[in-house]
Amino acid sequence: MNTSVYRPIQPLPQEVARKIAAGEVIDRPAAIVRELLDNAIDAGASSVILELDEGGIGRIRVVDNGCGMTREDLECCAHPHTTSKISTEDDLFSLSTLGFRGEALSSISAVSRMEIISVRKGGTPWKRETRPAAEFRHGTELCPPQGPPAANHGPRISPATLAEGTVVQVSALFENFPARRVFLKRPASEGQLCRQTFIEKALPWPQIAFRLVMDGKQKLNLRGGQSLKERYLAAMEHHEPDIFFHEQKHEQEGFSFTLILGQPEVSRSDRKHIYIFINGRRIWEYALVQAIEYGAQGYFPNGTHPVACLFLQVNPSLIDFNIHPAKKEVRFRDMGPVHRSVSSTVREFYRSLSVAALVRDTTELRGAAPQRGAELPGIMENRDGESLGNYGFISPVSRPGRSGYGESYTGEKRVPYGKNQGDRARTFPDGRGYTPGISPSEAYERLTSGADTGPDVSQVLPKEREIPFRYLGQIMGVFLIAESEGTLYLIDQHAAHERILFDRIMENQGTRQELLIPYIIETESEEDERYLDSRREELEAAGFSVSSRGDGSWEISSVPQNWSGTEEELAADILKNRRISKDLIYDIAASAACRAAVKDGDFLDDATARELAEQTFALSDPHCPHGRPIWAVITREQMFALVKRS
Repeated sequence: MNTSVYRPIQPLPQEVARKIAAGEVIDRPAAIVRELLDNAIDAGASSVILELDEGGIGRIRVVDNGCGMTREDLECCAHPHTTSKISTEDDLFSLSTLGFRGEALSSISAVSRMEIISVRKGGTPWKRETRPAAEFRHGTELCPPQGPPAANHGPRISPATLAEGTVVQVSALFENFPARRVFLKRPASEGQLCRQTFIEKALPWPQIAFRLVMDGKQKLNLRGGQSLKERYLAAMEHHEPDIFFHEQKHEQEGFSFTLILGQPEVSRSDRKHIYIFINGRRIWEYALVQAIEYGAQGYFPNGTHPVACLFLQVNPSLIDFNIHPAKKEVRFRDMGPVHRSVSSTVREFYRSLSVAALVRDTTELRGAAPQRGAELPGIMENRDGESLGNYGFISPVSRPGRSGYGESYTGEKRVPYGKNQGDRARTFPDGRGYTPGISPSEAYERLTSGADTGPDVSQVLPKEREIPFRYLGQIMGVFLIAESEGTLYLIDQHAAHERILFDRIMENQGTRQELLIPYIIETESEEDERYLDSRREELEAAGFSVSSRGDGSWEISSVPQNWSGTEEELAADILKNRRISKDLIYDIAASAACRAAVKDGDFLDDATARELAEQTFALSDPHCPHGRPIWAVITREQMFALVKRS
């Protein structure tokens, strides 16, 4: 293209301008679904039905029982920048509706055939029919400033029949815009995108009934009047049992939120199952996804991620939605308090699961509160008669959230679940249902506050970890083998040593060891400088003596006791992998412990290996700092089953 050729500046034809505007909002059927469902919700509907043909390419029909529109509303509703939701500039900073720009119906009508039938309560129903502007031989359907379009040049308004609400039907998508139509996917793929959009719109509005019909077949029917958790479980259709999902709430000045969180048994290989909703909108906000991941850190090993859904309500004056054509992004006046509250709520939830699982399983086992000192079957005891755990795990309280599979804390096996399991409820071999009697947060609060938890929890919490075991040897240069009470333990030597070193570092926070030669950390940007300055107090409290040299470098003259690492490693832990959560010290300690721990393939003599196994069984949490289990367990019964022995 020759850029030196002069071309005069001139206004675009109105239909071209409208198609350009439509391209920002309407790029596929799912975008139409998004806009029409927004309008139905804003209309105060208690029931919304979405019908799709050919993945929405052939036809999209939305039926709602909302407030409806008058004839005057219908005449003007598809003109650019016409809306009932805002009237002044100030309204943009206190939005309480999903739509507000007045672009949706105008953009849809520019690239499709659109029909709207609507009626106000007690009024007369009217129908509005619109064809793309390119189909008219004369003029356009746009409403000129001085009044409605001339006869036969605009939308056709006629009487109709409708009991309540509004029906919007869109067909022949991109019929007048073939260049965009060729970019559409197969109907099945477009239909799946429409289904996902439908779910995202239905999730934060559990009081509204939503129904999805695709090619004449009902795919989803979500009743109204549900709780957020009920709506989430019904819409998402996870293959894990419902009891693995929990609802957490938080409220403070300026915002509140409800979090639906899956236990660590519910994990995914990516972040696609972490949903963020702000004031009823699905938002792509990485900082809040990050807050959830930080809170779950240490409970999801091997690169897996939690399943979570955040429903955040924020004072409209504290956020700005008017920064993205499709309203997929938001700007916070101050993200910090929200980020910290979400992260800490998630962290406390997973921390409490171990205690909740113990209380739940003990309650279920006994059926009633036992007397203090009563015997619990399946529990191992030490030489002094104190409880040590069970045949499956040495320390019941130390398995945060992992009581849902494998061995229960009483040694009783549970039925594994899977995608092909029809019954979504957990059952024991004898058919008894597995229903938690107490929420994780409530159990944790009861136990830590000393309140009555039902069973005498002190009878199953290990007081001393003098655990009888027999060390058998090292295999594959990776595992230490130990036997205890008919159970075989395969201990990952690296993970075990890593956890031991990590605990020592964390226990000695604030105790300093001076460096003979101070470490110097060079910063690469002003952002690094600000970050280090903001974390200085936290680093000092942990045992790092940090001071700025004023030339873009920082001096570390002491480090916490039991921490070890090079200057480069410390710089990487603080800057290159920097966090914005409260867990900077956790990350530094975890990295140092991982570097210093014995590695796979390292040979250990019997005395060293036996000592490592003994320290491992004394751990309060048998997981490495990154969430991997330290050992695997094989029971006598499992060994018999392997060799077909009864």
